[in-house]
Amino acid sequence: MDRRLPDEELAAFELEDLLARCMGNIEFAERILARFQERFESDLAELEQGLAAQNTQHLAGVAHRLKGASANVGAPGLQIQATEIEDLARARCVSEIPMRLDRLRGEYARFVRSVSSLDRSAGAPSSGSG
Repeated sequence: MDRRLPDEELAAFELEDLLARCMGNIEFAERILARFQERFESDLAELEQGLAAQNTQHLAGVAHRLKGASANVGAPGLQIQATEIEDLARARCVSEIPMRLDRLRGEYARFVRSVSSLDRSAGAPSSGSG
């Protein structure tokens, strides 16, 4: 089922994509990013709970929400990992989901590093949340 590009071939975060969605409004883009990062931890916890309960319907729903949110903030690697989890949940391939959750966590760490490096390189103040 792994038919997508490896993570290292994708940007972890595409600032231009996010800014285009926010019509160039940097402050709005920063708020969107902060909300996404705040929400990610609870989405991950929900995925883990759904996996523990083997509730594939809930797993698919949370993964679908995370897929859309990842697309909105310009995080293609996260979007791909969430898509994989959604697809596996819909196919009821629960045994493959723990590995995908590990990949999702790894991709999220890459995303956070990418966002943080942009903050430092642009001299922008870090939001301090997340």
